[in-house]
Amino acid sequence: LDRDTVAATADELQREDAVRGAAAEYLEVAAEEIALTDSTTMGLGLTYHGLRLRPGDHILTSTHDFYATHEALRLAAARAGATVQRIPLYDDPASAAADQIVARVRAGIRTATRLVALTWVHSSTGVKLPVRQIADAIGEVNKSRADADQIVFGLDAVHGLGADPTGPATLGCDLFISGTHKWLFGPRGTGLVWARRAAWDSLAAIIPTFSGPSF
Repeated sequence: LDRDTVAATADELQREDAVRGAAAEYLEVAAEEIALTDSTTMGLGLTYHGLRLRPGDHILTSTHDFYATHEALRLAAARAGATVQRIPLYDDPASAAADQIVARVRAGIRTATRLVALTWVHSSTGVKLPVRQIADAIGEVNKSRADADQIVFGLDAVHGLGADPTGPATLGCDLFISGTHKWLFGPRGTGLVWARRAAWDSLAAIIPTFSGPSF
């Protein structure tokens, strides 16, 4: 950028498309399902604020989640009049079991729950959640719910992306949010959000985007 700003920004939209395409190939999803962000924190904030939460809605997360998730949820809930509940998914990380984690998530879901927001790998303990099993449990709950009452499953994936090859479609989450500077060893300032097409339809824009497709 310092040596030749014009050259560095030439073909910017085409390069952006190439990045989105590479991310889609890596995650085994469609390129149009990916948005590029500056970081996991930006992705969490924009996504959770973009959900059309209603007064009285319930958001479920864990005590093990990182500050960025807790704060994004707190701010989104305050704006919408929703509530946030943090639950422990295990007592001792060394003895954490998949069945126990799934059972605690399931027990924490209420009739008013609209969002379950978790982290794939907890940076505080190193525990990797059984995301597919959690997604299946949420899916069972959603089977008996109207479209407007469906639970969205959001995942902070920053410590899983690059360390585990499983893509978001296989994991079963609705939102997959990550930076790339952890186990992909990408530069800071690079992140992405993947969402199912139905989830994108339920998200409102928060800030103007200069992404290529917006033009």
